[in-house]
Amino acid sequence: MHSKTAIGCFALLVTGLVFPNPVAAAATPSPRTAVERAVIDVLPTWHGQKAKVIDYLDLTRPFTTASPWALVVAQDARPPPADLAMVGNASPIAVCFVKALISSCAEARGHAGHDWFDMANGLDAAAVVFAGPGQTRPLLMLQTLSAHGMNGNASIGTKLFEYDRKTDGFRQVFVNLNGGTNNNAATRFVERGPLQGDVVVDYPTDDARYAYWIEVYASGKSGQYARILRYRSITHYGDGNPLAVADSEMPEIMKRLGFWRPGDALPVPPHAPKGCGPFVMRHGEEWCKTLRIASTPQQ
Repeated sequence: MHSKTAIGCFALLVTGLVFPNPVAAAATPSPRTAVERAVIDVLPTWHGQKAKVIDYLDLTRPFTTASPWALVVAQDARPPPADLAMVGNASPIAVCFVKALISSCAEARGHAGHDWFDMANGLDAAAVVFAGPGQTRPLLMLQTLSAHGMNGNASIGTKLFEYDRKTDGFRQVFVNLNGGTNNNAATRFVERGPLQGDVVVDYPTDDARYAYWIEVYASGKSGQYARILRYRSITHYGDGNPLAVADSEMPEIMKRLGFWRPGDALPVPPHAPKGCGPFVMRHGEEWCKTLRIASTPQQ
């Protein structure tokens, strides 16, 4: 069983960026080199060294924005403290929304005296996902990690942004801080099926028999996400199920939301483990028929 000690503090990035100044015409993306330079120029240096771009995502085309938009993630040049570097931490990161070469960044450095664990230390995902069928209703998904503690744990921050054509800006519609990698916590955007566009969150309970809290969030009329389901999982720590918690619980989730009944075909996990045979139900949760793990908790 993994440690249940979680890192206390974690700063999530970019609280609801919106840039006014609507433009009627469709935009052409700005040159990548110019966008990256606009970001590097506004980030602090360390002993003359500049931040380094580690990820770039054009937002103009997938969102058909009125102005050129891009997302740039850069890593601070300042090295981590020696004790944190020992457990694999890199320098903090900055997440920057760039509109027509004007950057707005959640800066890596923060303010004087800012605790290292209050700053994003790693990028887990920056991608365009789709809440509607046929690649409709695009959203920007960001998942960041805090610095890893001495026990290896790192908190996971997830945000979704939608493009607001009236303001020609991106606004935050979902935010979640999950308990950490050591706790098998996860936040998953559902990309297909009846729950497409919803977000499934799981995190461990604090009392035996150790299981998980399962939460589902869905977009409302305003575009903002709200919780529509919460229950204590059927699956539990160390039960030998190799499927991720969200996958083992998916029949129960869908049943509670009215999309599945016993006897229906089982939902196919998007990332089943290697060697996973036919899917079966055991004691209310989905399993691989031919695969079992002895002691490692679900991831």
